[in-house]
This record gives sequence, C-alpha cells and structure tokens, in this order.
Amino acid sequence: MRKSYRFGLLASCILPFAAHAQEAPQPQDSGIGSDIVVTAERREGTLQTTPISVSALGETALQQLQINRTADLMRVVPSLVVASGTVDPTTLTIFMRGAGQNGGTWLGFESAVGLYVDDTYFSRLTGANLDLADLERVEVLRGPQGTLYGRNTLVGAIKYVTKKPSDTAFGDFLGEYGSDNLVRVKGTVSQPLSDNWAALVTGNYFHRDGFFNAEALGDKKYGDRDEYGGRAAIKYIGDGPFGVYLTGFFSHSENAGTIGVAVNPTTLQNARDDIYTYLSPTRGFGKNFTYGGDLTLSWKGENVELKSITAYLRGHQEFVNDLTGGRPGNSAENGYLIGFNELTSDSKYRTFSQEFQAIGDAMDGKLSYIGGLYYFRESGWQMRQDYVLYTYDTLPQMVYPTTKSYAAYGQLTYKITDAIDLVGGLRYTKEDKNVSGVTQASLTDIRLVPVGGKLKAKAWTPKAGINVRASDDVFLYASASRGFQGGGFNYLALAAPLAFNTSFDPETVWAYEVGAKLSFWDKKGHLNLAAYRNDFSDILTSMTVPTGSSLTQNAGEARVQGIEWEANIRPIPELTLFASGAYSHGKYTAINPNSDPAKAGAKYIPNVAKWQYDVGFNANIPSGSMGTFLIGGDVSYISPRYLGGTNAPMTLLDKRHVVNAFVGWQPEGSRLEVKLSAENLLKEEYYVYGNVIGGAYAMRSPGDPQTFRLSVKYSY
Repeated sequence: MRKSYRFGLLASCILPFAAHAQEAPQPQDSGIGSDIVVTAERREGTLQTTPISVSALGETALQQLQINRTADLMRVVPSLVVASGTVDPTTLTIFMRGAGQNGGTWLGFESAVGLYVDDTYFSRLTGANLDLADLERVEVLRGPQGTLYGRNTLVGAIKYVTKKPSDTAFGDFLGEYGSDNLVRVKGTVSQPLSDNWAALVTGNYFHRDGFFNAEALGDKKYGDRDEYGGRAAIKYIGDGPFGVYLTGFFSHSENAGTIGVAVNPTTLQNARDDIYTYLSPTRGFGKNFTYGGDLTLSWKGENVELKSITAYLRGHQEFVNDLTGGRPGNSAENGYLIGFNELTSDSKYRTFSQEFQAIGDAMDGKLSYIGGLYYFRESGWQMRQDYVLYTYDTLPQMVYPTTKSYAAYGQLTYKITDAIDLVGGLRYTKEDKNVSGVTQASLTDIRLVPVGGKLKAKAWTPKAGINVRASDDVFLYASASRGFQGGGFNYLALAAPLAFNTSFDPETVWAYEVGAKLSFWDKKGHLNLAAYRNDFSDILTSMTVPTGSSLTQNAGEARVQGIEWEANIRPIPELTLFASGAYSHGKYTAINPNSDPAKAGAKYIPNVAKWQYDVGFNANIPSGSMGTFLIGGDVSYISPRYLGGTNAPMTLLDKRHVVNAFVGWQPEGSRLEVKLSAENLLKEEYYVYGNVIGGAYAMRSPGDPQTFRLSVKYSY
C-alpha cells in the first residue's frame, strides 16, 4: 500500500507535465557561469561586482550540481564544511573558515554561520538539512557578516532566496524515483489574483527507505526518512510606493536518527566490515516540526527605501539515539547491547525578530547607505534523559533558556571616483542570556539539583574596505572586519551540575580579505579569487570528556588563513566547465593551557580541511527534432580533518572523493525535462561523523551510498 501511494503521488506530479509538454519554452537562468543577481549586501547587485566572497547558485545550477539539501553545498562551496548532526540527520553542523558549532541539536548552542531564508534569521540548525524546495537561488557569504546580518555570522552566512509571486503566472513541478524506494515530489505555482495582488503556493514531499542492516532489530532496511512541507506567500504588486509581502511555511520530518557503525576506539576498526551496519537494539527516532512566517512592509521614495521585517518561528524536536551505535554482547544470551549512552530528548522553541531598515543613495549617487535597528528574542525548553552503560537511567534534565538581542547598524559606501569606493560600517550588539533548570547531581547521586545562570555581552563589529573597478572585466576589493558570537552554558553536561554551570565566553574574530573578480573572453569566463586571514580570540572548541559530557571551551587564540577560487568558462554556448576550491591552514597561536585541547596536545583546528575542490562540466547537445540531450558531472574532494577540539583519532575523518553525474533529455519546443542522475557514482565509502565517549565506546556515521534517481520536471 505504501509503494502504491508513492507511485500515485509521483504520477500525479508527472501527469500535468505531459498535458503541457508542447507549450513554448520560456527563459531560465543559465546555471553555472552566469553572473546572477545577488542580495549579499542587503540590496541587489551582480555577483561579479559584490565586494565579498560569495558563492551564488541559481535554480538551474542547483539542479545541475544535484544540490538537493543544505549538506550538499559543501561539495561546491570553498571553505564550507557541512555535515548532519550527531543525533538527527536533519540537524546541521556547519563550519566555515575555521569556526562553527557541533551542538546544533541543543537549544543552548548557536551556529557561527548564520542561516537566513530571505531576510529572516533562523537561530536553530535543527531541521535545517531538509529538502530544498522552492528556491530561486542560494547565496553563501564567506567572512564575518556582522555589520549587515548581525547575530552569529562570525565567519559567514548561508542565505536561501525563495521564489516570489509576480504579475506573471509561473509554475514548476518535479517528480523523482530512485534507489531505496526514494520518492521526491515538489511543486510551485504562482498566480496573479488581481491587478494589485499575486500569490504563490509550494509543497514538497520526500521519502527514502533505510539502507542500514540493523542486526539487533532484524531490520535490513533500517533508517527510513520522511519529510514534507509547504509555503504560501502573497505580495502586493500594484503601483505606488508601498509594498507588502507576507509568507507562512511549515516543515515536518521523521527519521531513525543519525545511524552509525560501532568502532573500537583503540584500534579504530569497525565492528563490521559493512559500514552500513547498525548493532544497537535501540530503535532510533527523530522528529522535527517547524512553522512560522514573516511580514515585510516597505515604502520607496525617490532615493530611499524603508523596510519593516517581522518574523515569528516555532519548532519542536524529539529524538532517541544510541550515541555509539551499540555493540555485540559478551555472550549469545546477551545478544546486542546499547553503547555508552542511549539519549532521549524533547524540546520546543520559539523566536521573534523585528528589523527596521533604511536603504538609499545621496549626494547624486556618490554615497550609498544602509542602516537599521534589530531585535531578537528566543525562548524554549528542553528535556534530556540518558541511559548510561545500560546501568544508569538518569532523571530527566530540564532547561529553560532565553535569549534577547538588540542591535543598531549602518554601512556607507562612498565613490571617490567612478572607479574607487570606500566602505565603512559598524554594528553595536547587546545580548542577554538566561537559563534555569535542573539536572541529576551525578550518575550515582539520584537527586535533581538546580542549574543555570545569566550572561551579558556587548560587541562592536566594524568593517572597512576599498573597492576598485579597474575595468569592465576586473573588480578588486580589500576589507577588514570583526565578527562576534555570544557565549553560553554547557547544556550537554551529563549529570554534572558544575560542568553545566561553567559558561564559555563570546568568540570574536578579526578578518582580513583581498579579492579579485575577473571576467574574460567577452564574459564567457569568470575567475573569482580571495585570500583571507582570520585571527580568532577565545576560539570555541567542542570535546567529549570521559564521563560522556560534551563540553564547549574557549581554547585561546588561533589563526586560520587560506586562498579560495571559483571559475567557469563557456567555450561554446552548449558547454560549461567549472571549478571551485580552497587551500586552508589553521593553527593555535596562544592556546589556553587549562583547556582540554592544550592538555591533549591538539595541533589542528577542528573542521579545517587543507584542500577542498570541485571540478565538473555541463553540456547541452542539440539534436534537431529529437530535442536536446543533457550530460554533466563533477568530482569533489576534501582532505582529512578533525571534528573534535582535542584531535582524538576517532574524530579524524579521512579524505574523500565523490563523483556525481547525470544524463537527460528535453523534447524539442517543450519545457519537459527527463533526467537520470547518479550521486556517489563510484560507491565511495566515507564518514560524516565520528566520536568516542566513555573511553571505550565509539561510532562512525557513514555518508549516503550510491544513489540513482530518475526525474521528470516541467515548468511554465
């Protein structure tokens, strides 16, 4: 019955394609190689004249590169390291240029890379690794974005730009079927409602059977994933200076949690040769539900635009997970045992934000400015309960965190000449964090004791830069900026009130960058280069201590620097070649001798890969009345890097090469497209997570296996 339902859902998405297949095609973005419009500086500009390191992928490029969810961005964006979370594959761990956060599942932890949908900030990385549905493009901004974007953009931001209603009707639909009974359906429809209003509705559904052999559970297809969601938007499109844009969305996911194979922490050998083997008798479970909306009101004058951006979000997450993947028992009678810790959690949160913004020009266009006020509030609760060493069933730990943040910011760009700009910006941020709750006194002392505290922080985050338009094909820039991320408490301390109450200080960075954006061969080729240096103070690192607690500490001062490149060339209209990559180097410059990284003799900054690259091509081959044949592929590489701050051998992820490819066909004169794609074509076995806790228990979580998809797409 389930399979019949999925095939029916797929067919219902494909049938409208056939009915309209002979409609005349309309223009789309040209994919990789196009100089698309971006809003990285909170106003529209072209990619090649935006004076920051930004990767921009339009809808066509996302499809060509098989970027289906946020974690896939790591393959193609320089200096970006993204992985699924430790207990839930829809929760992200994001690092960029040397900083990030490993505890995205916990309300007390915040990412160093800001996550935005249009102009709305998402404070939680929980549920962020969902299917990408109705995107116009993705922008990944590298370097501190504190002046214009604010909260927790210490080293960068990821911005999803959604499709907007317009005065012209449009729609697109996609249906896919693939390996392990993969079903993916999504669609977007936009329609004018009158001369003054237009509306948009989008929906998406994803299912995939599991590909793990759960020996203890007798399930050879363990690890199902189900996701669905939708968004609706209405926009005022009439004449006049006023604008109204209102959206609402929801997303829902259910899965078996992050699944991994048990590992011997001393020999680092897997308990089973097959990396897709799960040994625990614990049936993992993960569930996320997020919903919310935002309202943007605007007014345009002759040289100024005023905006009000109001957003409200709510989320609910539950999960059960064996953090070490289980292990065989000591005898046949014992069967299989959970590992060091079976973890259960239930949490809810809500956020509210309000931003007032002014964008404009003055002095006959010589001066451009943007300024604003920002308020953010988050509150919630989280319950945690642990079953440790299949002996200690802890009492439920409850925490109630609240965060308030206030900011004022401004940035000016002044044209000294037609070719040279000076940039200056400044943001002031004030944050108050409070947490209260209870936790068990210790593993053997079965009492609930109070925990909590208060933190206050203030920060100035300036930016200064210069832009030079040397010619129509050469754009140069240099900048210095400061980034800030607030401190917090160690919410992951297991039955350890003292560790919980031990706070960590804010992390800051001074970042220096020079870059060049070059066009050549009559705009058929582009080469963007950037060299950066990040000097961190009170850099945050995460580690798991022998008691099982995962703690965050300020490890001291560190320097991460590197070179990044993105290039593409279209030698003929039918062929695009592209490459991107980064060389990075990180080291501690003044490590805190009392920190665990210092005690462990750690030498490497977590999640800094020395080399990253992606190389590929896309080709459209016209064939007269038979239509156009499509072919493309890319190979991505990332060198070894440590996940943990103490550089424990178990947290070292090996290098990996992943090859993706596709072939497709577009009938002559239609908007129908049929494609066969392959992810991880060469069956590379690699890991996205690894950890050791309790001294004798360890687990690695593998990346997805080889996956084939057959898709049908139609747009109008």
